[in-house]
Amino acid sequence: MTNYDDGYGQPRPQVSFPPLTHWVRRLMIANVTVFVFLAVVGLGSLRLQDFFLDTFGLDPDMWRSFVPAVWQLGTYAFLHDMGGLGHLLFNMLVLYFFGTMLEGIIGSRRFITHYMGAAVAGALLHLVVELSKGQEAYLPAIGASGAVMGVVVATATLRPHTQVLFIFIPVKLWVMAALYVASDLYPLVLQLSGAPTSGNVAHLIHLGGALYGFLGARYGLLMKDPIAGLERKRAVAAAERSVGDRQRLDALLEKINREGIGSLSRSERAFLKKASERSRSN
Repeated sequence: MTNYDDGYGQPRPQVSFPPLTHWVRRLMIANVTVFVFLAVVGLGSLRLQDFFLDTFGLDPDMWRSFVPAVWQLGTYAFLHDMGGLGHLLFNMLVLYFFGTMLEGIIGSRRFITHYMGAAVAGALLHLVVELSKGQEAYLPAIGASGAVMGVVVATATLRPHTQVLFIFIPVKLWVMAALYVASDLYPLVLQLSGAPTSGNVAHLIHLGGALYGFLGARYGLLMKDPIAGLERKRAVAAAERSVGDRQRLDALLEKINREGIGSLSRSERAFLKKASERSRSN
């Protein structure tokens, strides 16, 4: 969604379809590919399909009974309800509009780090609560909703007053995000109060992702790039080594000039040989 000028200086939201960004495209392809693969598997064997869902979905019972299945913290976010297309299509649609916006703001590498971080945060909150209950969870949690919620809330936190169309009604991003959060918070409150609720939705995963998105955007964690930090440290270390090597080389050349090459030790000769080879290769 973007804004245009109506000729009177008042911006109005209009329907637009932003180009797919680097990681949004790959995430959509991955989710659709996994869904199609499991659908094909299910045609041959529903038991095998259930095996994949149980193994790669977020299964608190497996964490309770065996060594923690750490891979599930990421893999569950690429699985969706095989009973229909609604679950997958909704997540991909929201990812498309909000993900392209967020990736355009913070860059591709920060975006995928945040997306997976939101998925893991939602999974951990879900696991902590489910494991503390001391009872079986029965069904593994699946879906990209936690990660997508992290994207929605982070985008709304960074650009709260940007307007979008919601069912053809212009609303600000912070209002849209609040509606998403409320749609999970309200039924969760009902569950905690013991009131009967319908559906089998892992609201805690959604809220965990939303909280991660808010904190990341609010306190600047979203803009940190750990890989860039490592690259800077490596560059500084390489520069320091280069300066140290230059100083050592100068000292050895001075020693050769003063005492002759025969005065060099075996390690000094080896260093001089390596320095000579690097000089030729450059």
